[in-house]
Amino acid sequence: MNTYRARDTALEDFVTGRVATLQARYLRDEPQALAAMARLRRGVGATPGTRPDIWELTLADMPDTLVDRRDYTRAERDGAPTPWEVAAHDAITLHAWHQQSRREPMHLRGRRFGTAVWTLGERTSSAEAVRRRFHALGTASQHDARLAYLRGLISQFRSNSIPVDYGRLARDLRRLDDSTYSGALLLEWGRDYHQKPSAPADSDGSQQPTSKGEDQ
Repeated sequence: MNTYRARDTALEDFVTGRVATLQARYLRDEPQALAAMARLRRGVGATPGTRPDIWELTLADMPDTLVDRRDYTRAERDGAPTPWEVAAHDAITLHAWHQQSRREPMHLRGRRFGTAVWTLGERTSSAEAVRRRFHALGTASQHDARLAYLRGLISQFRSNSIPVDYGRLARDLRRLDDSTYSGALLLEWGRDYHQKPSAPADSDGSQQPTSKGEDQ
């Protein structure tokens, strides 16, 4: 049996690797990657497994820790997606939405979601409006509603060239959907939002920026 912590770590590593590879190929204008990202964008909001055209991008080669059937609930054994499959699907498809038409990486390791939201408010001079959308995301009680608020914020991130760590965001989304962890996750987001970055992030999508609100 695998612990929740082990599965969250495996989820973060899986999504980081998948997104980083797709992003690098997309930025090189590889035709297959451009087509793959277009398919992923059409999968935003879909239930994992319901779009066979993106199975290989969101489900293939998941680590054993995430597909150990001993950890499945009865519903999952009967075909329901696991929380880790849902989070991976949402993060990978949202990255494709975020990266669309951008020539710089929108996945950046170490760039926490709360920090990205703070940056959006500063960059658009609309801190109060952004804060309200952030609060609406945090207080939404249904997965689909949270995803709608999240997609709206990510659209603004794209317009303002603000990256996010999608491996960490996948972990965050899994925890946000779990009442056992959601309170701690929201506290983490709040801390990150209110701790202003102290240095600019690197631009290569692979290094962690140095800031008060990000990993050191």
